[in-house]
Amino acid sequence: MILLTCLLLCFFSYSTAQDETQSTWLGGPGEEVPVESWSDTFESCENINWFNSEGTIHLDYAHNLPEHVIDASAGAPYSVVSVNMDSDTDMDLLVASWSDDLIVWYRNEGNGVDWTLIEITAQFDGANCARPCDVNNDGYMDVVATAFYDDSLFWFESDSSEYLWIPHPIDRIENPGEIEPVMVGESVHLLACESATGIIHNYVSTIEDGSVTWEHFQIPGEFPGISSIDVTDIDVDGDLDIVLAEYNGGRIICLECLNWFDEFEEHVIDSSIPHPMCIRLGNIDGDALELPDIAVCSYDNDAVYWYENTEFGSCWYKHLVTDDLWGASGVCICDISSDEDDWLNIAAAGQNDSEIRWYEYSGENEWSEYLIGELDGASALCGAEIDDVPGLEIVGAAGVGEAIKYWSPGFLTDEGELVSTILDAQLEQQWSNISWVADCPVDSTLSIQVRSSDDWEDMGIWSEELYEPQELYGILADTTRYFQYKVIMNSPDSVQTPVLHEITVSWNDVAIGETSSEEVTVQSLSITSPNPSHNSMEFSVAAIQQTSIRLLDISGRVVEEFTVPDSGTYTFKTEILVPGIYFLRTDMNDIQTHRIVIID
Repeated sequence: MILLTCLLLCFFSYSTAQDETQSTWLGGPGEEVPVESWSDTFESCENINWFNSEGTIHLDYAHNLPEHVIDASAGAPYSVVSVNMDSDTDMDLLVASWSDDLIVWYRNEGNGVDWTLIEITAQFDGANCARPCDVNNDGYMDVVATAFYDDSLFWFESDSSEYLWIPHPIDRIENPGEIEPVMVGESVHLLACESATGIIHNYVSTIEDGSVTWEHFQIPGEFPGISSIDVTDIDVDGDLDIVLAEYNGGRIICLECLNWFDEFEEHVIDSSIPHPMCIRLGNIDGDALELPDIAVCSYDNDAVYWYENTEFGSCWYKHLVTDDLWGASGVCICDISSDEDDWLNIAAAGQNDSEIRWYEYSGENEWSEYLIGELDGASALCGAEIDDVPGLEIVGAAGVGEAIKYWSPGFLTDEGELVSTILDAQLEQQWSNISWVADCPVDSTLSIQVRSSDDWEDMGIWSEELYEPQELYGILADTTRYFQYKVIMNSPDSVQTPVLHEITVSWNDVAIGETSSEEVTVQSLSITSPNPSHNSMEFSVAAIQQTSIRLLDISGRVVEEFTVPDSGTYTFKTEILVPGIYFLRTDMNDIQTHRIVIID
């Protein structure tokens, strides 16, 4: 291949050569008429991801993802989070089931297929939120939880047996909603919301002689109808801030921490988002400062939004992800696609759609949408490494239904193809070389097919698949005006894909000056005997006049020259020539044509 590249360079330096390279496809499907440059568009594709990032195309994510049912009869699982409850090598699930009055965890038996349900409490009236936290710092995962109808806030102590849980009441609060425990030093700071009044409580733990006590603080302000909260360091100043969604008031609010116990400054981020159901924090745009952004779903607007944190929490830009998710009720931020574009993905649940979808940033403030799966009454979800397939799985819980399921969006389609726009070289040309830059994992394949024609509305049949860059002599017609390529990708590995970075076609000008297409079509030069040859070489000429033929060595020096009177097949002796690469050249009515000759 190195030798061939050198030869082509020498050849092209002697003749007039041109090329066209395509290295981005972000423009998407373009016109089906010929173009003078591919630019960033193409004609069509199937199962190819062209919109993820500039400079790559690869296999797309599969539709109809494999579905795994964890529990088909859970009673309105209202919240679900992933956590390694038993300190093994896989992730388990912690669930609050509203209509069953249950706080339970599902032990993952190691493959994401087999699960064991373990009750934490079975008499928690209107169980609506559960979160994991090692409250007493004994190395075993405990659970904090709320019961809506009981007005109860409890922590459940694990005694390390996995089956025996000791209940400890923390406080009675009116219609408790979401809770968030965070570790500050060795203390747990437990935020708990009263969903109706909008009061946020902060309970701070102290451990003395193995016993846990709680000191109560109230976060200033009231946020009636508070539906969801999340906690992180919004302004990157070293302390924890709070964001909340106010269902009744339609507000998104950031509470900037001045003193973690009870001093916060309120900042209204948005006051016009109808019925926000769920709010989550994460560095969605992957900025270098790692500033947390916000994802929110709006039930009434059937929408998912993200708020870009641009000034350390003092300035937010609102962006629409989708407004077509009926009854948007749950959202999470995670890196589902595991690509290298720095952007995180957003998964969302549509309660009325009964669908779980995920969204991948595709540039220019646009998001590509994928259906993960169907789940009646979908309202809560989380991302976790659950099975033995690399990549995150998405867990969905039917807060107004019964099932808990998960899907593996990391599955890629096993084959796909992309067809380029037809390239117009303006005049009939000699297509000389096709090359590309690609990554191809083990057992996967990337191949190219090509075709050319003088009629762009009838491009003819595709060539055989080409698996490495090569010359196009003998693959395409001698001289044609239009050119097109097709990329074909295959991978048996559901989490790996070939990647094409760029592709280049080269051609030689065979028409110089004013030459009609009729003149070009009746003149050609072709090698008819085996090439490489040993003693002699046959070549065929279609000419409309007496034609001069020259044989050039690799340096461009003329080693043989003769004249043919008209069209026909001719022979010249090669036995006296030094083995190597030569070029057969003819000038027919100002039309210059070259052919490579290899002498053994």
